[in-house]
Amino acid sequence: MSDYPATLKEIVSWVESKKTLLHELGITLADIRTRDVHVPAVAADFDSANTLGRISAWVSGEVDFEVLRRSNEEDLFQHHESVSSFTSRALDYAYDAFLKHMTDAPTR
Repeated sequence: MSDYPATLKEIVSWVESKKTLLHELGITLADIRTRDVHVPAVAADFDSANTLGRISAWVSGEVDFEVLRRSNEEDLFQHHESVSSFTSRALDYAYDAFLKHMTDAPTR
């Protein structure tokens, strides 16, 4: 049994449970990759017309949200959460902010 609060399967399930609104927002979940070395992690890449996003989550409960402007790779949003469970409300709030930045980035 792992000492970590999550498994790769739980993290992938969390990411996939969040994709229901993506299509109507013009966002695509482009790829989900897992890494099972050192501290296992999941990286989920998102695309929209003007932005690129990534959510990186480790089984340790660390989660990073990042959004870049597609045209010049300007950093639009970075947020970090440390959670004890992937049912944490803090992750819902961070995901909502992530989606807002994915959709509110005009081209430059």
